[in-house]
Amino acid sequence: MNPLSHIPAELRAWDAFRDLFEGAGWRLVEPKSPENPEDVFLTSDRGHTYCAVLKLFNEGRADRLTAAFAQGLLEARLHAKEQRVRPAVLIWVNSTAPTLVDRLVSFHQQYGDGEPFALLSRDGTEYVDFPGLHRSKQRNTQLASHWASHSAPPRLVLSDLSQWMLKLLLAVDIKREGMIGVDATRYRTATDLANAAGVSKMTATRLVNALKEEGLIESRPFLTLVRRRKLAERWKAAYQTPSLAVTMKFLSPAPASDQIVKLLKKEHGILGMFAAASALGVGHVRGIPPTVWVPNLTVAEQWHQMRRAREGESPDLILQQPNFPQSLQRGSVLRDGIRVTDIFQTWLDVSAHPARGAEQAAELEHGILADVIGESA
Repeated sequence: MNPLSHIPAELRAWDAFRDLFEGAGWRLVEPKSPENPEDVFLTSDRGHTYCAVLKLFNEGRADRLTAAFAQGLLEARLHAKEQRVRPAVLIWVNSTAPTLVDRLVSFHQQYGDGEPFALLSRDGTEYVDFPGLHRSKQRNTQLASHWASHSAPPRLVLSDLSQWMLKLLLAVDIKREGMIGVDATRYRTATDLANAAGVSKMTATRLVNALKEEGLIESRPFLTLVRRRKLAERWKAAYQTPSLAVTMKFLSPAPASDQIVKLLKKEHGILGMFAAASALGVGHVRGIPPTVWVPNLTVAEQWHQMRRAREGESPDLILQQPNFPQSLQRGSVLRDGIRVTDIFQTWLDVSAHPARGAEQAAELEHGILADVIGESA
C-alpha cells in the first residue's frame, strides 16, 4: 500500500481537513518545508498548537494502515520536537475497511502517548480525537456522495487562504502603491485567482462559489466583490478571537525604536497593528507599544536580546502569533528594509484591538479603504 501521489487525491485531502478544522475554529497551515513536505501545523483558539504528519492512502486495510499509522506517530514526534510543539497524525483514505477505526484506536491506546489523530475517508468514515473536537462516524453513502460531488451549497469560511484570495480580489481598487505586496490585477476565473494566490484550483473555486451563494461576488467580465460593507463586517468578526501575545522588554538601554528595526531586519518578524499603520503612512493612533508578528511565539520569546515584561512594567514591544499566518505573511510589504503588514491586514488586526482599535479601523475605512471596503464601496 503506497501513499497517493496524484494531485486530485491530495487536494481532496487538504480540502477535507481544512473544512474540518477551520469549520471548528482551528487554523491549518500547509507545509512549506521541502524537508518535511507532509507536515501540517494546527492551532486552536484555546492555544493548542500541533505539528501533524499527513498521510494519504488508496485503501484502508486495517493491518497495513496500522503499520503506516505507527510510522506517522514516530515522524510526528520527531518533527514536533524540532518545532517545540506537540505531535499529531492526520490520515486520508479513499476507502476504508469496517474494522479500520477500531484497530487504529486500539493500537493508539496501547502504544501511543496521547497524540491527537484524525482519519477522514472519501467513503464517509470519520474519526477525530483532538482537544475540543471529537467525531466518530462510520461509512456513509450519502456523505461520500457529498464529498465526491460537492453538490451541497458551499459555506463561506474566512479561512487563512480565503482571506489571502480576498486581498487579491480587492488589491486592484487601492489607489495608492505600496499598500500590499501583490500586483493590482483583475481575475476572470477561479483558475486565474488560484494561480495568482498559489493555491489549488479546488480551493479557489470553493471560495468563489461560496461568495456567489451569498451574493457577494459578480463574475462578469471579471471576478468583482460586491456588497463589500457586509463582507467587511463579517471579515472583521473573524478577528474577535485574540491571538497569542506576550509583552517584552529589551535588555539594552538603547532606544526601543532602533532595537525593533534591528530585530525585524535580523529575525523573521513582521511589524503590525498601529506601528504598521504608521509605517504605511496612514497611522492615526499613537502611544501604543509596537506589535511584531512572529511565526512561533514560544521560539520568539527566547530571543536573547529581550525578556518578558514584568507585571506593571511598560513593555517595549508586543510579540504576537497570528491566527491567520499565511494571509498575513503573503501580503506583507517592505518599508525601509523591514516587513510590514499590508493595508488590509493592518485594518483587520487593529479592528479588534481594545485600545483605540475601532478608532484606527474607522479612520482607514473612511480614508484609504473607503472605495475598497468602506462606506463608498
